[in-house]
Amino acid sequence: MAGEARPPPLGVADLQLLGRRRLLLRLLARSVRHAVEAYRPAARVARVNIAHRSFTVPPTVTDELRGWYEAVGLGFGQGRAQDESVARWREEIARDGWRLDGAYADAAGFGLGEHTPVATFATTTQTINTGAGHLEPACFISDVTVRTTHRRRGLLTRMMGDALTRARDEGLTLAALTVTEGGIYGRFGFGVATTSVAAELDSGPRFQLARDIEPRVELATPEASVEARRAVFDAFHAGNRGSHQRLAFYDAFLSGLWDHEKAAPNRDVRSAVHLDADGKPDGVVSYHFENDGEKVRVRDIIATNPEAELALWQFLASIDLVEKVVLRRLSPTSALPWALADPHRLTITKVADFTWLRALDVPGAIAARGFESDGEVAFTVDDRLGLASGSYRLVVRDGRAEVTPVSGASLRLDVRALGSLHLGLADACVLAGAGQISGPAKDVHALSRLFRTALPPVNASGF
Repeated sequence: MAGEARPPPLGVADLQLLGRRRLLLRLLARSVRHAVEAYRPAARVARVNIAHRSFTVPPTVTDELRGWYEAVGLGFGQGRAQDESVARWREEIARDGWRLDGAYADAAGFGLGEHTPVATFATTTQTINTGAGHLEPACFISDVTVRTTHRRRGLLTRMMGDALTRARDEGLTLAALTVTEGGIYGRFGFGVATTSVAAELDSGPRFQLARDIEPRVELATPEASVEARRAVFDAFHAGNRGSHQRLAFYDAFLSGLWDHEKAAPNRDVRSAVHLDADGKPDGVVSYHFENDGEKVRVRDIIATNPEAELALWQFLASIDLVEKVVLRRLSPTSALPWALADPHRLTITKVADFTWLRALDVPGAIAARGFESDGEVAFTVDDRLGLASGSYRLVVRDGRAEVTPVSGASLRLDVRALGSLHLGLADACVLAGAGQISGPAKDVHALSRLFRTALPPVNASGF
């Protein structure tokens, strides 16, 4: 109010004192916060000597191999290893030619023993169909674990960096992996390259296909299904962009000859084969029953043509008492959704990332890709690991690519974007909206046209 006395204004000395007090309070609060963080159990990192070792698969089960297997089981929440499981696993990874990396801690008398690493990392060279029937050798990464007690020590960063550098130096142009945690691998330059679609099919009385399918389906023994599935997959792999080579463990897992989780044969697994007009397998399905036979869970269905795939679906839906067929991975190019008389019989229950891809050698990776459009564009790849950084001009003529270095380009791609573009999953315009690509709109559209494919990538194999 106008008649009230006002307090005297603060002098310069008063303002300086007040400022110092506020600064001291902020510093004190920061010190307390840092002290609390330092004493949180999850944040404490004890000093432990870590030794990194790599080895190839030995001819027999050794203490080192068993310890590595135990560490992977621990990382994925599995039980302790049994002798026969370890022996079978050794045979499978020997066929695939895996290299096993481990980080070993000096536990000073505690822990799981000197042969059991606190972190694991495995690599093998297998092929990916990159279009036009080309099968490009790539570094497959699997069994990545870091024990809870030894996180935040840079173990994954060290092993990933070593593996990617080694793969590039060996002449591989791509690296691929599947993940259980989606927030980890983008920082290493991987982008989602294929997706997984889970579905449920109502196979009750209202199930019907809108086209006639000649039934040529036969049940197969576990042993016979292995050979049939190999032949069908080889044809599938050669004919589908995005397909990743299958590993040795698929033989026993999909046939039921051995189940590592059960540590025994899985006698619940059944297999059926579709035969072409010449009596040769062109489709195989692996499945088992649940809910007292009312539900069929498909482990794998793979076919080289729509007729074989639809015939296998018709076979599953016609099994007595079965009301629902559940599938973890429906092909994005499957004819089933479009062949149902009533599309509502099929429900998509989940769409998720499947395989992730990373370029190690940009010119080599792009030259190995089959293109469906001609054109040219210049771009710069930004790679925080430095493995694939550079500026390039891409020229495509008659579906064949030529990549040459240039001094710079206004269009910039995060290396993750290149992984998502490579097999045709993502569109460059969409990735630009997500912040993974930046530059003039005309260049973004040119990149989009070049990497666009008529069909999405198809992959039926995890690892």
